[in-house]
Amino acid sequence: MNITVLGAGAWGTALAIAAAARPGAPHRVRLWARDPAQAQAMAAERENRRYLPGAGFPAALSVLSAPETALAASLADETLIVIGTPMAALRGLLHRLRDLPVPVAWLCKGFEQPQEGASGVPAAGLLGHEICAQVAPALRCGVLSGPSFAKEVAAGCPTALVAASAEPAVRALLVEAFHGHALRVYAN
Repeated sequence: MNITVLGAGAWGTALAIAAAARPGAPHRVRLWARDPAQAQAMAAERENRRYLPGAGFPAALSVLSAPETALAASLADETLIVIGTPMAALRGLLHRLRDLPVPVAWLCKGFEQPQEGASGVPAAGLLGHEICAQVAPALRCGVLSGPSFAKEVAAGCPTALVAASAEPAVRALLVEAFHGHALRVYAN
């Protein structure tokens, strides 16, 4: 399976490490960093010293540093794309990825910052699936979530996550990508 994780913060890095280290089913995993200097440092040091120091990268994990404007073109051959950015970046990334046939899942939790409505009253903030329905309604998508800590996932500590999607195939891909001996992923 070819997986790209977009977002080289602690959580994106931890899940990229977990997917690349998954025994029994070798994956080719790429971790995308928006900051080219950070990407270069991570590639050279084989760890993300800024957000997850001490968690070394498995051999199957590489670092990608394509400009955000050219990102979709570099992802066309992926099996799965995982967005590991803050919620504030989700709308823009889903918009850029909207025409890809590749399933996309996000890790970000919470609501999008509410926008001011026409009446001057702030509109309600949207959840990830509501944002996706607005900007990329044809995208096969889902979410990977759970009570977890990046440092523990990267260290291989026991953790449970939920893969949620309206599409069974997307749920199955998320389980296949991340479920292992310490990281358990359950579909819903």
